[in-house]
Amino acid sequence: MREFSDGGVTLRWSEAAFQAATGVQRVLVEAGPAISPHDTLRLFYREGGGPERAVRGWPLGQDPQSGLQQFAAALPVPAVGKQMTWRPVLTSGGRDYDPGNAVAPKPEDRAPKHETSSPVLDHIAHFEVPFSGNFNPSGETPDGIWLHFAIKEGGTVTGPNLNGTIEPVGGDWMRVRPDGVGILHAKALINPTTGGAPVMFDDTGICDFGTDGYAALAKGKLPPSAPVRLAPRYLTSNPRYMWINRLQGFGIGEASLSDITLRFDVYSAKGTSDG
Repeated sequence: MREFSDGGVTLRWSEAAFQAATGVQRVLVEAGPAISPHDTLRLFYREGGGPERAVRGWPLGQDPQSGLQQFAAALPVPAVGKQMTWRPVLTSGGRDYDPGNAVAPKPEDRAPKHETSSPVLDHIAHFEVPFSGNFNPSGETPDGIWLHFAIKEGGTVTGPNLNGTIEPVGGDWMRVRPDGVGILHAKALINPTTGGAPVMFDDTGICDFGTDGYAALAKGKLPPSAPVRLAPRYLTSNPRYMWINRLQGFGIGEASLSDITLRFDVYSAKGTSDG
């Protein structure tokens, strides 16, 4: 195993081993000696001369012999003729332990916790969720106009950290306020392409129909499209995706109301207050 040490923290990692059953390269990383359960591990990889990408590892528990925390991660298989380079990066106590950095920051050089900095963004996946054409408008009620969009077949999830299909169950229950802002609440099931238990999806957010959107909806009309901002959460018993249970994502996208499809990208963020 390769090894890197900095500031009393040691990283050890194996070579990537291809697994024919899953079609990915599996990597084992050990970190310690004192690692918080809130720490995270990512693999940064580059294929050929392409851009650097990152995948998140998931904890396996503590090795009883070495006392080091073990993480597993999965790398994609490089294309034929292309070489892949990668390295593990541990985020612990507000700093990164990165074998790629020639000089790691000293503890006294770290920014104070009260100072702000740009968060580190991880792209989880791109979602395309088609809904049935009948959105069942309630008409005007004392609590606004209620719409129900039922999910239909054809939904997909594609990205560096999650891939699968969306089951044609569940849907979105949306209340549209008189100012034209829709408050959505969607639930769905994702079947990962890697198999195993599904990932349950619970999403809240807003859909802006415009200042005249409420009046148009009262007449049963939808605009061609509307921007959406989302706050998705996930829950699963699938051991491959246990990391997603701790994720508070945020999504940016658009509701295409001409074909009744919600398209958005989900990200996670790690800031200086994480540790």
